[in-house]
Amino acid sequence: MGERLAQWLYQRLESLPRKSDKLLYNSAVREDLQTLEPAGNTTMRQREYVIKKLSLCSMIVVCGVVLSAVLWIKDGMETKIVENQISRNIYGGGAKQISLVAEDGKERYDIPVTVSERSYSDEELTQMSAEALSVLETGILGENQSFDRIEYDMHLTDRVSGYPFTVEWRTDDAYMDYTGKLVCSTLEAPVFVNLTAVLSCESFETEYDITVRIYSKAVQPGIAEQLQAQVSDVEAQSRSAYNMTLPSEIGNRQLAWHYKRRYRGLLFLAATPLIALFLYYGKDKDLHRQVDERNEQMRMDYPEIVSALALLLGAGMTVPNAWNKIAKDYRKRREESGGNSHGKRYAYEEMLMTVYEMESGVMQTTAYERFGRRCRLPSYNKLAAMLSQNIRKGAANLPLLLKEEAADAFEDRKHSARKQGEKAGTKLLVPMMMLLGMTMVIIMVPAFQTYF
Repeated sequence: MGERLAQWLYQRLESLPRKSDKLLYNSAVREDLQTLEPAGNTTMRQREYVIKKLSLCSMIVVCGVVLSAVLWIKDGMETKIVENQISRNIYGGGAKQISLVAEDGKERYDIPVTVSERSYSDEELTQMSAEALSVLETGILGENQSFDRIEYDMHLTDRVSGYPFTVEWRTDDAYMDYTGKLVCSTLEAPVFVNLTAVLSCESFETEYDITVRIYSKAVQPGIAEQLQAQVSDVEAQSRSAYNMTLPSEIGNRQLAWHYKRRYRGLLFLAATPLIALFLYYGKDKDLHRQVDERNEQMRMDYPEIVSALALLLGAGMTVPNAWNKIAKDYRKRREESGGNSHGKRYAYEEMLMTVYEMESGVMQTTAYERFGRRCRLPSYNKLAAMLSQNIRKGAANLPLLLKEEAADAFEDRKHSARKQGEKAGTKLLVPMMMLLGMTMVIIMVPAFQTYF
């Protein structure tokens, strides 16, 4: 589907005025493609390359539109309020902030609302307080066995686990404080102490007495303000209910409520073409990066090629035979490795193409000159010029020249490797600084905590 859409889009763009040339027939892209694959029809390869990019971008756009539509529909569904009912969070769930929109048929009003968590009714709290007291009695004893014999500190907690009550303790006796800690360590005789537990939840409050025996040890508001006030009153009056009912009218106007829409779908839809354009031109940068990697690989292979040529010429082989041997040895190694792209060496591929040209009848000088132009690097242009000049004029000292060229090339290779190492060290500087910062935090935070 994506490829068909891309082909259709390519045909439409191609039929437009010449303004679309930069989009479809980028000269820099064409040059990079020709550099990576010198053989074959470059125009056809560029067309396939552009169609592949358009296919990727069109799929991104289609997926973006579909996702935007889904989010738009979902956001629309989330705005509906059924029978003017808004659910509350359960007790302990906290309040929630919502944005509402009220419409009276003529105008719409934005109403921000804070819906508090559900409150318990007095009947519910009364029933739960009886249950909470039994739990409280068990929890406050601590290490003591019963209220009739208190020998250790009690645990007078301020909460009842599993219940919404806060507990305040009162005691007028000097033998125990409000936390349950025994004040007097020794007593001549056991004493009775009255404790009062005050359980409270919002406006509800109840008391429970425990006796223990201790042994030793202005302006008229607008409609929006009126709505805000009404909603606040309704919210406060219905805290014990599971749902809060919004007012259905204001004055003589009927109200229709819905949640304020979130425009996630539109935002995503707006971002989709930007993502597609980024990917479209990002592919060109990726292609140029491949060309840079190809050039770097050829620079690294240059000393070996020149050294091999010098060695074979010194052994008595002619230039064409030495060239053919190097190229065909590479072809044999590539075939033995299965012909995968990871073992591809661009410089040897260009040499192999030169062999094919000479076998097809192209003159040696012309083939070597074409080789230098295809490589697009000064060093290979120099090598091609040396070989073609040797064929035209003859040069008995060609092996010596190649040895000197190989020595210089190896020195350049060492210098390039040194520069690459320096670049790698510079790139590692940022993560090293981040690790240093993390180490300082790990060391300093415990030290400061201990100090303060």
